[in-house]
Amino acid sequence: MKKDIGRKILVIGVLFLFLGASATLCVSANRAWSDNFDSYTNDQFLDGGAEDGGWEGWGNPPDPTCGAYVRDDQFRSGPYSVEIDVTSDLVHQYTGYTAGVWIYTAWQFIPTTFAGDTYFIMLSSYDGSGSTPGCTWCIQLSFNSATGLIESQWNGETLAYATNAWKEIKCVIDLDADWLEIYYDGTLLAEHAWTDSVNNDGSATRDIAAVDLFSDTGSIVYYDDISLRPAAELICDAGGPYAGEVDEVIQFTGTASGGTEPYTWAWSFGDSGTAATQNPTHAYTAAGNYTVTLTVTDATSAIVSDTALATITEIQEEPEIVIDTISGGFGVKAVIKNIGTGDATGVSWTIALDGKMIFLGKEKNWNC
Repeated sequence: MKKDIGRKILVIGVLFLFLGASATLCVSANRAWSDNFDSYTNDQFLDGGAEDGGWEGWGNPPDPTCGAYVRDDQFRSGPYSVEIDVTSDLVHQYTGYTAGVWIYTAWQFIPTTFAGDTYFIMLSSYDGSGSTPGCTWCIQLSFNSATGLIESQWNGETLAYATNAWKEIKCVIDLDADWLEIYYDGTLLAEHAWTDSVNNDGSATRDIAAVDLFSDTGSIVYYDDISLRPAAELICDAGGPYAGEVDEVIQFTGTASGGTEPYTWAWSFGDSGTAATQNPTHAYTAAGNYTVTLTVTDATSAIVSDTALATITEIQEEPEIVIDTISGGFGVKAVIKNIGTGDATGVSWTIALDGKMIFLGKEKNWNC
């Protein structure tokens, strides 16, 4: 809400107004960008250092106390994610993103113990000052533990957020058409012009300048697999549903499109079995229903997953009916025997006599 923005402008602006300017580490827009935090070390503090991948604490110059730790407590793609706690105001700057359609994705994990407020923010201008026009907030999502709601602080749209699960925040930013769509876990939360900034003062431009992962009294939340990429979005399909018997070799078929090739394929068959090819085969050793997961990673480290169901049944035993003995004269008797492994119940069978010296030809049908 504007009250929160005002507080941030006042506090941060006063704190950093007299600290001077500094160089910033930015990423060029001639390629997609992503960070899954797996190139860092556990407990590394991201505060603007040379090894911090462009992450820094809010401010001008960047305030190292506003950084955040890389942790292995939670992760979507192992082994690490970034932990945003009560002191975090973590920023990553971008430059040159002034045209085209872009998708900004961040995967978020909110523990069930979460308390307070935390924010996901994107800006069209950022100089660390905390005031406009140097800083313009185009997206500000607040996650409030008291209400259990996400609020998009442009028009106040809300959705319930999930806890104890990784959920996707996706922002589709059309700089050419000046349009923005914000999705949470695949559900549209809000849409409006990109330049309809939370500041509401006309300072927004058609630029993507920075992301800000900010805690305002909020306890720990985690982010992983953050990316900024062109709108030809990476998608994949695990095929299916699949079915077979125990020990039967099943063919699995995966497809992917969008993103940036080449793709890396990773299958998990739900029984501890895995494969790293596009179209693998796999056999199950026990009957049951299995969730098959295909995960595709593209050349920019964008990651998507899809699931399919594999239904596996026990091997179906088959009966084998034979005539064991035939005896008699005017009254013929035949002994019919099942030498197969399956139950013969419900099997239809026929004995036909060819006549000659026994009969002129008789036929009898039976059902077991």
